[in-house]
Amino acid sequence: MKRSLNLGFIIAWSIVMAVAAKTPTVKLTIAGPRLANAIDVTDPKALANVWEGSFIKSPATEPDKALPRYLVSFFTTAPRGESGPKMCYVVYYVRDPQSGEGYVYLPGRGEEWHRLNVGSILRNGQDGKWHLAEKTWSDAVAAALP
Repeated sequence: MKRSLNLGFIIAWSIVMAVAAKTPTVKLTIAGPRLANAIDVTDPKALANVWEGSFIKSPATEPDKALPRYLVSFFTTAPRGESGPKMCYVVYYVRDPQSGEGYVYLPGRGEEWHRLNVGSILRNGQDGKWHLAEKTWSDAVAAALP
């Protein structure tokens, strides 16, 4: 009896967590150089589906280290019982002004933000690497920057 109650609880909890985890992205917060304060971005084009990873494309080489790197935090609707948006994922963003190309870095094992990220989404070996940013998303993020 006790065993079936435990199993039932585990199954119910897994379903609740799966549903809660898929809440929509409601804002991005961008912090970094040339910004006195973090910027909140709510442009729908910037609110990529963080769960699907629709803001990243194929792997890329690291962009020029002289280019400014911005910390982009994804916020989703808070699970029931919690108030306000909840930060669920963090990436680094770089835009090359010469090419207009955007780049996204997913923090890797042992780096700041990695534990938050993998606690939200497992990206199967994409962490710790640079990627091209999806163009519409990148343009929307760049438009928010000075």
